Amino acid sequence: MPSSYAAAAAGSSSRKTNRTSTAAAATARPPAPSPSPAPAPPAANPSAASDSDPSSYSSSSGDEADLTASDSATASVVSAYLSVAGEGADLSKVGIFLSSAARRRSPPCLICFDPIRPSDPVWSCSSSCFAILHLPCIQSWAHQSASGAAVPCPTWGCPKCRFAYPKSQTPTSYLCFCSKTVDPTPDPWILPHSCGDVCGRRLNANLDSGCEHTCLLLCHPGPCPPCPAVVPNAPCFCGAHREPRRCAHQRYSCAGKCNKRLSCGLHRCPVNCHDGPCPPCAVRGKHKCECGETMEEKLCSESVFQCKRECGGMLDCGKHRCERGCHGGKCGECPLRGRRTCPCGKKDYPKLECDAEAATCGSTCEKVLGCGRHRCPERCHRGPCDETCRLVITKSCRCGGLKKEVPCYQELTCERKCQRLRNCGRHACKRRCCAGDCPPCSETCDRKLRCGNHKCLSPCHRGACSPCPLMKTISCACGKTCFEVPCGTEKNQKPPKCSKKCNIPRLCRHKLECRPHKCHYGACPPCKLTCGEELSCGHTCKERCHGPISPPNPEFTLKPTKKKMEKQIECTPGTLCPPCKEVVLGPCFGQHLGQERAMPCSKWRPFPCQNLCGNPLLCGNHYCTKSCHVLEVPLNQPEGDPIASVSKENALAEPCEQCDLPCQRVREPPCSHRCPLPCHLSDCPPCKVLVKKPCYCGAMVHAFECVYFNNLKAKEQLKVRSCGGPCHRSVAKPLPGS
Repeated sequence: MPSSYAAAAAGSSSRKTNRTSTAAAATARPPAPSPSPAPAPPAANPSAASDSDPSSYSSSSGDEADLTASDSATASVVSAYLSVAGEGADLSKVGIFLSSAARRRSPPCLICFDPIRPSDPVWSCSSSCFAILHLPCIQSWAHQSASGAAVPCPTWGCPKCRFAYPKSQTPTSYLCFCSKTVDPTPDPWILPHSCGDVCGRRLNANLDSGCEHTCLLLCHPGPCPPCPAVVPNAPCFCGAHREPRRCAHQRYSCAGKCNKRLSCGLHRCPVNCHDGPCPPCAVRGKHKCECGETMEEKLCSESVFQCKRECGGMLDCGKHRCERGCHGGKCGECPLRGRRTCPCGKKDYPKLECDAEAATCGSTCEKVLGCGRHRCPERCHRGPCDETCRLVITKSCRCGGLKKEVPCYQELTCERKCQRLRNCGRHACKRRCCAGDCPPCSETCDRKLRCGNHKCLSPCHRGACSPCPLMKTISCACGKTCFEVPCGTEKNQKPPKCSKKCNIPRLCRHKLECRPHKCHYGACPPCKLTCGEELSCGHTCKERCHGPISPPNPEFTLKPTKKKMEKQIECTPGTLCPPCKEVVLGPCFGQHLGQERAMPCSKWRPFPCQNLCGNPLLCGNHYCTKSCHVLEVPLNQPEGDPIASVSKENALAEPCEQCDLPCQRVREPPCSHRCPLPCHLSDCPPCKVLVKKPCYCGAMVHAFECVYFNNLKAKEQLKVRSCGGPCHRSVAKPLPGS
C-alpha cells in the first residue's frame, strides 16, 4: 500500500480523542507522485454540504458554536483526504454523512418516524442509500415483506432505496457500521453506532476495477471514500496509453482513437477511447444473403442476413427439395429417410423408400387426444386426430359446487362467486367459479401513508404500507440554501440558516441608511432607526421607524411549527406616526399665571384650574367670581389676534358674570346720597337731590340741589341760606338744622 494512502488515512481518521483529529488531518500532507498531478481542489464548503444533507432529518437544539466546530472538523478531514485523492475524487456523499454524524443529529427512522438515539440498536442499508433504521423496525419490515403476500417472497426491500435483500440477510443482531462489532457500546468520544476501530471495508466492491485496498478511516456511516492509492502504470481503456493514476480512477480514457479491431474482422473502431465493448461496425456496403441469391446494401455488422425466399435446393435423397428458408451450407439429409411406420406408429416398414407413402395398419389409432385423458377411437389414419373429445363424462366445476354430465371438450363452470379474501386480506375475490387460486388483488391500496401527505399507490396488500418514497425540500427564504428530508418529517424541521444577504428592498424612508441583514424566513425585520417624520404640530417623530416592510416571498411557504415569541414593538410596521409625545406647557382656561401644566403635545388642551376666574367685569370695579372657565376674549390680547379669534369661536367659551351691584363710589363732592346708577366705571353724575336748608331765623326753608349746595363755600352757604329779614330767634337758642 503506498505511503500516500496511509498518510491520507492517518490524516482523515479521527481517533477517540477528537481534540487531536483536526491537527492530525491538517498536518497530513503526503508526497506527490513523480509526474505532475493536477492541483488539489479546495475543500468543499462543509456548510453547503450539510445544507443538502439527506440524513439531517431533524435539527435538535444544538447551538451555533457546536455546528461550526463540527463543520470545521469535517472540512479538515475531507480536505486532507482530498489533497491525497486528487482532483475528481467524489467526496460529496462522504462529506455529507460525516458532517451529519459529527453534528450528532437525531435522524428519524423511516418506518416508525421516531428519532434514532445513540443508544438504540440500528441497521444500516449497505446499498447506495446507507439509510439508518431501528433494528426492530427493519426486522418487522423484512418479515412482513417476505411473508405478508399469499405467495411467500424470497426477498425483502430496503424501505428507502428498494434494494432487494434475500430472506437469509434479514438482520438478527446490532452491528456497527463496518459489521465487525456486535452491540457496539455507546461512547461519547466516537460517532454513535460506531466501534471506533478502522473500517476495513473494501473500497471498490467491483472485482473488475482492480482495486484491492480497504478503507482506513474509522468505522463510519455512509459510503467509503474513493481509493487514493497510486497505480504507477494504469492503462487506458484501449491500452494505448499508460500513466500513473489514483486507484479509484485507474480506468480512464486517453481521448485518442480506440483503433481496436471490430467483430467483423475487417475494420477498426473509430470511436474515442471508451469503456466496454466496441460498438457494431457502421461501415456500409453491399453484401449477399446466406444463400447467395440476393445482394443488399447493409451495415458491416449486419452483413450476415437471410432473404425471404425459400431455399428449394435438392436434399441428399435426390427426390425431395429443401423447404427451409435462406440458409448457408448444404441442405442436409431427407427427413423421410430412416425408420418408417404407419400413421399410428404400430407397424414398421423398414425397406420403404422416402418417396413412398406408408400404408395404414387398420388397427385403432389410440393416440392421446387434446384433452389428455382419452385416446383416439378411430382407425389408423393420416393427419392429426380430432382435437374435440366428444366422450360424455361427469365433470365438476372448478370450485366443486356443481357436477354434471357434459362432453369432455366442454368446460363446466357455475355461476357462484368466490367469497374468499384475496392476498390483501381486504377485498373478496368475486370471480365466478373460482378454483381457489384467487388472483392477486388488482385494486389500489389508497391508504394514507405515515407521512400524512400522500396515499399508497401500490396494489392492495397486507400489513403496513411502504414509507413514502418522496423527499421534501426545506429551503431558506431566498432558496439558495436547502436540504431534503423524507416526506412527513418536514413539520418538525427548522429552516436552514443562510449566510446570503437578503435581496428584498426596504420600503421605509431609511432604505439607503439601514444596515443589510442576512437571508431570513418570513417578512423582513423592522427598521431600527428613528422615524424622523415631521408631524403636523411641527415636531419630528422620535419613535422607532414604523414604515412599511416588504411581504415575505410567497414561493417558500414552509414554516416551522414552533414559533418563537415575537418581541413586542412599540409601533406596528406600515402604520402612521403615533401622536406626538413632546412635552409642552398647557395653560388653564382662565390663563392664570403659574397654573401651567406639562403634558404631551398630542394631548395639549386647556384645563380648569382650582382658582376663581378673576377676570375684570365690564363695570371695571369688580372681578368675576366664577370658577376658572374659557374666556370669550383672553386677557391682554390685542384685537385681531388669531388666538383671541379662536377663543371666541370655542364652544366652551362663556362670558363672565354681569355685575348687579349699585354704585358704591364716594361722590365728588362728597354727599350723603348714593349714586342712582348701577355699578359703573365712569364718574358718577352730579347729585340732583334737593337739600332743604332753613334760614337762620327759621322763618323760611330753602331747597337746594345737593351738588350746587356742596360746591359752595361756607360763607356762600351762609349767605344763600339767609332769608334777608330780621332775625327773631334768641341768641342762646340755636337754629334748627344749623
